[in-house]
Amino acid sequence: MRKIIIILFTFFSFNLYSMVQLEVGVAVANDIENDISKLGVGASYSILPKVSLGAGVMITPFDVDDDYEIMYNVKYNMGRFNFVGGFMKEMNPKTDSEPYFGIDFKLFKNRKLKVFYNQSEMMKTIGLKTPILKLGKKR
Repeated sequence: MRKIIIILFTFFSFNLYSMVQLEVGVAVANDIENDISKLGVGASYSILPKVSLGAGVMITPFDVDDDYEIMYNVKYNMGRFNFVGGFMKEMNPKTDSEPYFGIDFKLFKNRKLKVFYNQSEMMKTIGLKTPILKLGKKR
């Protein structure tokens, strides 16, 4: 039994290593409800060919006392579209984390520039994002 577990673990590890990809990107956005400009940085970690886990930080350096929010999400890739769902936590002690959903659209086939839209109860954000660093094997 121990040999079978070791063989399965080794096989799973090699498969996981062959599809791992980490991407770090930057974003500029505007909250269309509150007219607040935002800058952000995020990372996503591809766990399956079409599924990735991500986290990001958006700051509002120009308008609202350097407020920021942290977002955790799961993305599902369908060609030029990514469907996003996750939780957002504003750095205000009175607010809890709240769910949000979003969509990304890759503008150009050969470029990585994307337009995104995120929505929750407290925000509706539209913006542009692009990767600046990519680690791992190319699929």
